[in-house]
Amino acid sequence: MTQQRFRCAIYTRKSSEEGLDQNFNSLHAQREACEAYILSQSGEGWAGLKSVYDDGGYSGGSMDRPALRALMQDIRNGLIDIVVVYKVDRLTRSLADFAKIVEVFDAHNVSFVSITQAFNTTSSMGRLTLNVLLSFAQFEREVTGERIRDKIAASKAKGLRMGGRPLLGYEQVDNRLVINEAEAETVREIFRLYLELGSVNLLEKALQARQITSKRWMTKKGVMDGGSPLRRGALYHLLRNPTYLGIIQHKEKRYEGCHPAIIDVDLWDRGQAMLDNSRSRSANRLKKSQAAMLVKILYDDRGHRMVPVHTRRRGIRYRYYVSSPTLTGSQEEVGSLRRIAAGMIEDFLIEKISKSLAKGWLPDDNDRERVRQAIIRTTLGNDQVLVTIHRDALVAGVPGNITPEGAAILRLPFHMHHRQGAHIIDEAADTSTAARRIDRALLRSISLAQKWVTQLEAGEIASVRDLARHNNLCVNYTSRLLPLAYLAPDIVEAILQGNQPRTASLSDLTAVALPADWTQQRRLFARLGVG
Repeated sequence: MTQQRFRCAIYTRKSSEEGLDQNFNSLHAQREACEAYILSQSGEGWAGLKSVYDDGGYSGGSMDRPALRALMQDIRNGLIDIVVVYKVDRLTRSLADFAKIVEVFDAHNVSFVSITQAFNTTSSMGRLTLNVLLSFAQFEREVTGERIRDKIAASKAKGLRMGGRPLLGYEQVDNRLVINEAEAETVREIFRLYLELGSVNLLEKALQARQITSKRWMTKKGVMDGGSPLRRGALYHLLRNPTYLGIIQHKEKRYEGCHPAIIDVDLWDRGQAMLDNSRSRSANRLKKSQAAMLVKILYDDRGHRMVPVHTRRRGIRYRYYVSSPTLTGSQEEVGSLRRIAAGMIEDFLIEKISKSLAKGWLPDDNDRERVRQAIIRTTLGNDQVLVTIHRDALVAGVPGNITPEGAAILRLPFHMHHRQGAHIIDEAADTSTAARRIDRALLRSISLAQKWVTQLEAGEIASVRDLARHNNLCVNYTSRLLPLAYLAPDIVEAILQGNQPRTASLSDLTAVALPADWTQQRRLFARLGVG
């Protein structure tokens, strides 16, 4: 009877790069000990693989390691039976990461052996021992992290700068910052230019024109880094960095630094005041852009105000306008439409009204704000929007009824397509055109399904369950979308052209079991009205 053979992969790791250039380093020592152990088990059918899985200079607190990724991929490919390590913390120092690794091991019937701790994961006692050891390994890593953080905080409290990328204007000599005069003048020029231009965007362009770049410096590996254009983010960081004022900052606290300042207090204070003022203006613009555009001016066709509301699903904020009787439970008083998506009606009004506004009306490049200021009242019906607008805001000759008060009333017809979540479509357009019937939700779903199938077939994602988890979707919904990837080409072309009937929408097609056979698919679509 032929003895079973077990293919053994050796994984080694060292956190720092120190000593890796030696002829015999820690990785060699780990590998040699593991090879000796595998040889001692040759009577049990163990045999070492020639593949090398060495991670030198990588922390055990993360799974982002090239050799570990290669090891896990070879396990998925069925090339490994046993993973051998010198100590369990060589594989990982995190219990959460270990749980993920063991899940892959179990799925592919792979055992895990630590040669200095005498256990493997094929037994329940081995798993218990492993969890205990990993708990101590994680505890050690967390204590080490706390110790390092405490050391950094204590050093900064003494005014010392602890590592990080070299700063433009300074050189680090014996753990202290020393001014580089040429670069220091560049820093002062950046501050003066900002005060002169009053805008970080303009500052970025000015520095590019003058070919002023970030600091160039040599890494420990002898590679030249830096020298790239100073972008907006880097400029904001530079202008806000108190190090140039001779201060060391640690989180929310500031300490007197042991290094000389490059910027004087007056120049610093004027720069910070301008930055604060700019941020306040930006915040106000953002607040206006996010506010409900039609608040207090949108009504249903029974005269009830439509109130802005919002909800969150999977972290995404959805805005609506809801007829106020809906909120009080008086459904019988609601107008033709009890609810409408805020973005839909707002975009519709901006598109239809902005082109009719006079150039002199509220000279602003923000169409949203111009339209909002022009509108006095908006009444939403089932098939039209009546907009009362300041007459002097309109271009002369725009058709509209004039009220006794001198305002203009514009009638904007529209069609509400409920099936895909309230699409507003101008009825002045030809309602028979295919463009009106292009189902974008269905097209997006077909494209998404094709992408998913490619990922599954390539092995990038292991299962439909993993696919659903990766996209934050439920398994049932993901399973119903996947068959759309196998639609016949002529059917996909018909959908692209908008030639499918309303009974062939996304909800209709995911509610039935789509046949895999293209002929049967065509029969199904024929029954739905295509062709």
